Amino acid sequence: MEDRLIQACQLAHRYRKQVGVLFIDLDGFKLINDSLGHRVGDKVLIEVARRLKGMVRSGDTVARMSGDEFVLLLPDLAYSSDIIMIVEKVMAELAVPYRLDEHSVRLTASIGISVTDGSIDKPMELIQQADLAMYSAKQLGRNTYQWFSEELNTSANYRVQLRNELQDTIENDGLTVYYQPLIDSRTGQARCIEALVRWEHPSRGLVSPADFIPLAEDTGQIVELGKQVLNKACRDMVRLQQAGFRECTVAVNVSPVQVRKEGFITTVQEALSSSGLQAESLELEIVESAVLNDTDQVIRVLRELRELGVGIAIDDFGTGFSSLSYIKLMPANKIKIDRSFIQDVIKNRSDAAITQGVISMAHHLGLDVVAEGVETEAHAAFLRKHKCDLLQGFVFARPMPFDDLKTYMNTHGTIPGQLPQAEADNRKTLLLLDDEENILRALARVFRRDGYRILSTTSISEAFKLLAENDVQVIISDQRMPEMSGTEFLSQVKAIHPETVRIVLSGYTDLKSVTDAINEGAIYKFLTKPWDDKQIRAHIQQAFQYHAAMQT
Repeated sequence: MEDRLIQACQLAHRYRKQVGVLFIDLDGFKLINDSLGHRVGDKVLIEVARRLKGMVRSGDTVARMSGDEFVLLLPDLAYSSDIIMIVEKVMAELAVPYRLDEHSVRLTASIGISVTDGSIDKPMELIQQADLAMYSAKQLGRNTYQWFSEELNTSANYRVQLRNELQDTIENDGLTVYYQPLIDSRTGQARCIEALVRWEHPSRGLVSPADFIPLAEDTGQIVELGKQVLNKACRDMVRLQQAGFRECTVAVNVSPVQVRKEGFITTVQEALSSSGLQAESLELEIVESAVLNDTDQVIRVLRELRELGVGIAIDDFGTGFSSLSYIKLMPANKIKIDRSFIQDVIKNRSDAAITQGVISMAHHLGLDVVAEGVETEAHAAFLRKHKCDLLQGFVFARPMPFDDLKTYMNTHGTIPGQLPQAEADNRKTLLLLDDEENILRALARVFRRDGYRILSTTSISEAFKLLAENDVQVIISDQRMPEMSGTEFLSQVKAIHPETVRIVLSGYTDLKSVTDAINEGAIYKFLTKPWDDKQIRAHIQQAFQYHAAMQT
């Protein structure tokens, strides 16, 4: 292969042609060896080689590099884009079922592509480049292809350097642990603290966990890294409890790699024993995908940990397979709703429905629910209204070093202003939405005499925020709004806040959209501008009476 690659590059450089290299790796080949045996696996490799040889030109080269990795050398190409046709043909041909003895096997392949005009100094680097591109294709989900780019090369070099530096940091115990409180939605107190690893690099600054945690999992460094974080978190929690916060617990993220590692239970026991922390004060957070592989082993380990008294939380719930069978199997006592569902929960009907559904399901299973990524009081108010147990996010506190955590706990035993509204504000509440300020002022003057608590805004986004923060019974919305129509807005509100009574007030009549909204139950009434003060007051009084009747 090396000899032919050198020759191909020399000829391409001389005659202004292109040389292409395809690095092909079979997806899931190990499973064939493990389940059907190496004899069947060998037959598959022989058949793959036969198919590849049948697709190339007489001057091309097919080579098996190692295991289930093959390389196609494609010299004498007029244009680099010619490769795509070959790649797609290879992927289609390799995906055709393999019929071997009594077995029928299906396979896909991930392919990396590198190209040169022959001017490359070290032709064998083309194979290395194609290999990097193939790895990128694997990360994208397999059964696809990727071109090599300098960005890939830079990324690979960065990963190698970062891996070495991370190893030095682990060996020198250089990682730090930050803490973020989880707030009890009913009391406003910090009931649990999540431990979050941080790497303060001497020259790179704070390295994102999104960069080094996946790297540590790929290299196996996560085992020692996770052990250090667990030990530090247990020791710090003992210090916090000694400072007076005895009911507080600490949550530590653990990787599926750690859980599958032999001796993980012993690691947890040693961390508890050496620190003096009670098992009931420790909680381990694990993603639901941890049980996809080696399910029986993982479930066994988690059950043994629960028997010790350690809590188990399902982290980032909703972003993986979210299989109910896994929830039933996993001995968890808590579910954490991923921040991606919380970000738009006050204005996106799908996110709201999913969040409400997870909370209801978890409570029926006897599980506590944590909402991650709570960044505004509107988010917090919405989640309190729907009985979410614990809230975690920047609106309460950012992750902080342990010394700052102690200060925070001493000054924020209860979060001021974060508890549900006082009974004094539990008046009949009316929300007014119109893009004209003068209309809002006029309506407020009409309804103020009836003693309603009146909220008003010209923005649909602000209206969603007010709905999340307040117990609103009746809404009046203009039909022609800049962001979306009134009926569209109220349709969203119906899905998120079905208990509200929703009214459109408009000088424009779009009969179809209004009729559709009424038929779908999105709006209660359609009122027209200009209005009669006496009549509109009567309509709103009836709306509040209707709301009260619906609640009984």
